[in-house]
Amino acid sequence: MAKKKAAGSKVQTSHVLARLQSNMKSLQRDAEALLSRTRKQAEQLISRDQKRAVGRLVDQAKRLRVDLEKRARQVSRDVEVRAQRLVTTAEKEASKRLEPLLKRLDLPTRAEVHGLSRRIAQLEKRARTARSAPISAPPAAAVSPAEPEPHSTPTAVSS
Repeated sequence: MAKKKAAGSKVQTSHVLARLQSNMKSLQRDAEALLSRTRKQAEQLISRDQKRAVGRLVDQAKRLRVDLEKRARQVSRDVEVRAQRLVTTAEKEASKRLEPLLKRLDLPTRAEVHGLSRRIAQLEKRARTARSAPISAPPAAAVSPAEPEPHSTPTAVSS
């Protein structure tokens, strides 16, 4: 259950991050188009000195854009890291709180179920080979004595 929620959280987090990146790219394109249009219009209206001043402003705007892109990438990474930490913390907390409940329900663990599955497979294989083996007299060593030895105790078959 915790894994399903974690997978859902990861998908949701990646969806949010993808949407954030898409919005940032769209914003960047729109800003660049607006800047280009404004620059063309301004060049038509101003003198040479004013053109130099506008050039400096454009250069500053470009540097600002680069700085903002760097910050946006860093924030995106930080959000991803925080989201991953949050998911991990939630998984640990859910596991910690569910474990006592599952123990009270007395449900078998995954390892126990896998062990029993392997045991059943072994027994089925043994039963198939026993059915397909020709019936013959059991070897003399396999015949058990009528009375058990005085110091031996019966044991369960463990195969």
